[in-house]
This record gives sequence, C-alpha cells and structure tokens, in this order.
Amino acid sequence: GGGTSTLDVYKSDENMEIRTGRGLYSGGVFSTGYGTNYLSNPKFQMVTYQLKPYPSNPPTIYPTTSPTLPAPTPFSLGSSTYDSSGNTGMGGIMFDIKALNDVEINQLTWQFNGGYGGSYTYACYKKTALGAHTDTDMFDSSKWTLIASGSATNIWNSGAVTSPFSVEVPSGEVQAFYIHGISRGIISQYGGGTSTLDVYKSDENMEIRTGRGLYSGGVFSTGY
Repeated sequence: GGGTSTLDVYKSDENMEIRTGRGLYSGGVFSTGYGTNYLSNPKFQMVTYQLKPYPSNPPTIYPTTSPTLPAPTPFSLGSSTYDSSGNTGMGGIMFDIKALNDVEINQLTWQFNGGYGGSYTYACYKKTALGAHTDTDMFDSSKWTLIASGSATNIWNSGAVTSPFSVEVPSGEVQAFYIHGISRGIISQYGGGTSTLDVYKSDENMEIRTGRGLYSGGVFSTGY
C-alpha cells in the first residue's frame, strides 16, 4: 500500500526521497514472477546515509591520490667566500636575523680562523625566546638553546657549515643566533656597522644584522 506508482514517495526528508518499490519473485536473485506488477508496493525499512561535502560545482574527475607538493626552494643570503681585508679573530659571534616573510632557517656558514682543510668542533645556539640578543642575555646560557654542534671542515673559499637544523621565524619577528668555535676560533670582518640594528645583508625574505664578537675563553665568555 505504498502507492500506485514507483514515482510515489514513501518517505522523505530535506535531503532525499525513498520511492515505492517493486517486489521480485522468491525463486532467486533477479527472478521474474511478479513481472512488472508493482501493485504489492513493498516498503523498504530504513536508509542510513550521510551528506558529502562536495563543492557546488564538482570537478568531472576526482583525483585518486593526494597531490605531491613540490619541495621548498632553498635560498642563501650572504657569502662564505674568504675576504682577507679587515678580519679579526674571535671565539664566537652573536647576531640577529629579522624575518620579512615566514622563514625556516636550516644552516649557518662561517670561517674558522685558519686551518683550512681541517675539521674543528663548534656549537651553534638560538636565543630560546624570539627577539634580539641584548647586553643582559648574551652571556647567560640559560637564555639559549643548542641547535647544532659537532665537527665541521673548514674549506678554503666556502667556509664551514653547521649540521642541518630547523628554526622557524614568523614574518616581522627577530631571532638571535650564536655560533662559537670550540677547538678553533672563528674570524669575522670589521666594519659591519655601529649598532646591532644595522643591516649587514638582506633580501626580500630576511635581514642579517651586525653581530657582536665573544671572547675565545669558552662558550658565552666575556672579554669583548
């Protein structure tokens, strides 16, 4: 008694209609018997369903696999080329980087003080909290986090490179770094600027600011 036509709606809600069906003979799957006589009008009990969040204008073909995202393009800022003019030896250097876009910093390059072709130990830190290094925290090891250490080969005209790390710096923020030569001191050039706010190198993504040299007496040593 569901209706007189297979177009008759037996149940409905705001999302679908269940129409009156037709009974098939019990002699087996797809058995005839009742033929096209739908006067018995069976009522199917229940349909469980969920709404799919398809777009209003779905594409003709849905992808069968997730798209492969391209690897991020690596950038380099600054130069590792040796410059003999105006160099000075020191134990380590602290400096600040300001992000002009969201960036992830992965490695630092520097020059050990001579000993080219040899391998020497180093330690590299970031200031734990975002912000520039200051007079009060530059000698306080509790304010810093070790991000890379070990040995690095000092190569003529390309310098030494830290092991890879990951430090994310949001756009507009400043992150302080500190690298110190353990078994051999490092070198840097004079004349970077008169303030740690002076920009030494920059591109569209970040600024490298003039740093401060630390004494060779050990990590976080005073002296300079």
